[in-house]
Amino acid sequence: MNPSVGTLIALGGTLAVRSLARVNTHTRKQTMTLAPSPLYTRSRTEHARRKAVIAGGVNSNVRLAGTPVPLTIARGSGALLWDVDDNVYIDYAAGMGPMVLGHAHPEVTNAVQQSLATGQLFAGQNQLEAEFAETFVGVLPWVESIRMGMSGTEMDLLAVRISRATTGRTKVVRFTGHYHGWLDPLFVNMGVTPEPMGAVPLTAGQSAAAAADVILCDWNNIEQVDRALESGDVACVLMEPVMCNSGLIEPAPGYLEAVKKLCNQHGALFIIDEVITGFRLGLTGAQGALGIHGDISIYAKAIASGFPLAVLGTTTDLLASVGRGEVNHSGTYNTGVSSVAAGIATLRVLIDSDPYPEMARLTQRLADGLRRLASDTDINLAVDYIGGSLCQTRFGKSDPVTSLADHVANSDPDLLGRFLEALQDHGVRPTSRGMWFVSAAHDEALIDKTLEAAGQALAQL
Repeated sequence: MNPSVGTLIALGGTLAVRSLARVNTHTRKQTMTLAPSPLYTRSRTEHARRKAVIAGGVNSNVRLAGTPVPLTIARGSGALLWDVDDNVYIDYAAGMGPMVLGHAHPEVTNAVQQSLATGQLFAGQNQLEAEFAETFVGVLPWVESIRMGMSGTEMDLLAVRISRATTGRTKVVRFTGHYHGWLDPLFVNMGVTPEPMGAVPLTAGQSAAAAADVILCDWNNIEQVDRALESGDVACVLMEPVMCNSGLIEPAPGYLEAVKKLCNQHGALFIIDEVITGFRLGLTGAQGALGIHGDISIYAKAIASGFPLAVLGTTTDLLASVGRGEVNHSGTYNTGVSSVAAGIATLRVLIDSDPYPEMARLTQRLADGLRRLASDTDINLAVDYIGGSLCQTRFGKSDPVTSLADHVANSDPDLLGRFLEALQDHGVRPTSRGMWFVSAAHDEALIDKTLEAAGQALAQL
């Protein structure tokens, strides 16, 4: 029996249950402050302790959105999490995507434990690096050579640097609603100049000069990409192959092929950021599923089960300048022994056990079940699902959305926030933006429990 299911049975089939008075009496227009739930007592205490010495009490601003307080997690196993109040949750946040095998997978933890006996960081190479690279390249036929780092952000920046060195150009074309890290050169939003594709910084203290090198286009708008590339100074086009950071929006039929063709025509490199979709939409990610690949590919998250490891993969020729030291890529903590050990173990489990058909089946069942519940309660909950092991919930039209503007117009963030808080009250935890990641540790019983909790949450709305 799956230990996650056994835990639920031991709990009498009951997950974390909160006081319903707080949820039932909360409406979108009310400002009344209700009594805090006693079942978050220790999370409140831990959060207050952190806030005394950590800005905001969190170390990623995304986590500021936790309600009624950012939770303090005590442990995870399989598809379950326990907080410090000993509330148990079916986990669909999955560490924001990396936990494709579930928490504390034995083959991953065993590999890491064995690696710790040899050391962690040497200011030099370790024997595991070649094994990981050989396994990784063996899975993805469009990758000949790689470089490893710690985060998708830095690998995206390395890809841009390689593109500029290769083409002798400056500009980067990217897309509204996509995300490629929080650092200045790529953390931008739509501006007003130059019309209509200017970029401006997204946060206080950010470099406006860096934003000036970015040209923003709407997702699925090939005419804008054509116009951007005609400027003549574009080094690369950078995109998620499926828009995952603002909703879940697939490329229109023929869109990726058209973008790649334009890149070839104008001499720009085509960079595909698979930080989320890589090893999630199947073993070969979105590029394998969609049948098209970029000049440079970026991977992170699911490749090492939550350990810090990211990969830039491309041809031997495009990485030659990095290998010769002409294009700098450095990092003290790159290829830490435990991270690489976790990466090898994760890839081996994914290759040998092939959990993807079952994860896709369960995700489809989850999406269909949520849609049925919404229909039964006459609430306009939409569930976007395009295959693989992730889906997105939002409140708006049920038809698929095609762009960031379309997503925003068909998303009610306040209603989503109430839904997610109610789900948490019933022991189900998606991400704070309504994305659900299904892992190899989820099973039929957990999907059943999830749909039961979701039905209760929707009824409360």
